[in-house]
Amino acid sequence: MTASPLWTIRTLLGWSTPWLAQRGISSSRLDSELLLAKALQCRRIDLFLDPHRFLTAAELAEFKVLVKRRAAREPLAHIVGLREFWSIEFFASAEALIPRPETELLVETIVAHYSDHQAPLEILEPCVGSGAVLCALLTEYPQARGVGTDLSWQALELARRNAEKVACQDRMVLMQGDLDAPLPASALFDVIIANPPYIVSEDLAGLQPEVRDWEPHLALDGGVDGLQIVSRIPAIAKARLQSGGLVVTEIAHDQGQAVLALFQQAGFSQVEILNDYTRTNRAVKAVRIIH
Repeated sequence: MTASPLWTIRTLLGWSTPWLAQRGISSSRLDSELLLAKALQCRRIDLFLDPHRFLTAAELAEFKVLVKRRAAREPLAHIVGLREFWSIEFFASAEALIPRPETELLVETIVAHYSDHQAPLEILEPCVGSGAVLCALLTEYPQARGVGTDLSWQALELARRNAEKVACQDRMVLMQGDLDAPLPASALFDVIIANPPYIVSEDLAGLQPEVRDWEPHLALDGGVDGLQIVSRIPAIAKARLQSGGLVVTEIAHDQGQAVLALFQQAGFSQVEILNDYTRTNRAVKAVRIIH
């Protein structure tokens, strides 16, 4: 392969960064660097260690393909095939929601509640999606076991790959079905953690193109009021949690009081709305006390 006489790493980033910015990509510099690292099959830091390296014609062609995909608002995580969550690198694809930094609050809440990391927790995650949340918890609690359910077999396949990637597949069971429907009636858990679909159906059209056009609507659409699936979590938690067990579910920014009331109506007394780092309602947690 011959090198391009025009394009070095530095000059290429100098072109792609404003080009992507003009097409609505707010993180155009970071995206350009990650896409170029993928095209060159190197680490991002290597771009800075050798900025005057010339690209081969094949590398240049590959980079241009990747940049065009990003300009079409395909999510960066789909293009590079990876997303970091809880300081762990997971596989990402169009089969499931891309793990968001704000969802780390769910893991933080469990970790704060159970200080003994050798606890043999039994964890259920309905709507398991990519498996990132459940895998993160199983890495935090090496004696724990987890069950993840999802309607989408494609999402379950991605979760399986991620479980293998972080070597927790022997402690994780994946089942296809609606929330806890695939489980035997006798199955009880210490932790239930969920990030169910909670977007109001009519709001889907207004989402960012990366979400609206590329992520699965099955994992986004929460029905007319956004609570179609969320509203079922309290009853599942009441039936499936051991006494003293904890449930944490992610919610939309304006659903805090409604979901808190649902848990109270289900008989939970220790219910709390959790805010993320922007002081926005992000989750509701509740403890199941059986007298």
